[in-house]
Amino acid sequence: MKEEKSPVTKNLNKNGPDSDECEEVDVSIDDNIPINNSSSSKTLNAKEGEPASIPEEWKGKPEAEISLLLELHALKKKMENSEKEWFEKYARLQAEFENWRRRSLKEKDDYIKYASSQLIGKLLNSLDNFEIMLKNLERKLPTNEFKGIQMIYKELYCVLEKEGLTPIKAKGEKFDPFVHDILTMDYTNSCPEDTIIEEFQKGYKLKDQVLRTSKVKIAKSEKKEPEIIESNLKEEEHKTD
Repeated sequence: MKEEKSPVTKNLNKNGPDSDECEEVDVSIDDNIPINNSSSSKTLNAKEGEPASIPEEWKGKPEAEISLLLELHALKKKMENSEKEWFEKYARLQAEFENWRRRSLKEKDDYIKYASSQLIGKLLNSLDNFEIMLKNLERKLPTNEFKGIQMIYKELYCVLEKEGLTPIKAKGEKFDPFVHDILTMDYTNSCPEDTIIEEFQKGYKLKDQVLRTSKVKIAKSEKKEPEIIESNLKEEEHKTD
């Protein structure tokens, strides 16, 4: 059987085995040649046995090109989903950071705002004793000496006021469980119920924070004695008879 050489081999032999010249070989792929590629056929078919829907401009193109376009489309879709996912994560992280920043600023402001609360709270008992002392010494000391002690008290009180200390209104006010603390009650009809009729210890606020509640006595409606109630019921029974 006679062996046939390819055209490429024949052309190379003409130049001789020692020749440095090489003839160019046409290796272009014919678009009309069918491509039997298992991976491309799987890409084209969305479901087994059913052709994938493709855009109109893709129709008529070679199978290999369509397969590549489908892969590029799938990759683009994947990148879009990944971009959306990362954007959502970034948005959540940004919101969390903003909330943390606001909380930190608020905590810092509160710390600065109420930094002196513990010290002022410890001075309240001394302030109470100072006021009691002034009441007792008003009639015992000469006027000049009493005014000197009173001036010292006012200076101390002014310093505390500048820090935000304010007394809580009590006597004559309606009872407020957030700022008042009931020590006792007086049953009377001389004033509205839950009205504060006496203050035992003054309460204070530091800015908008309750530093100490006021210890008070409040008014309650006077109770009727059981005997009076029974007599009234008997009178009503006699009237009906």
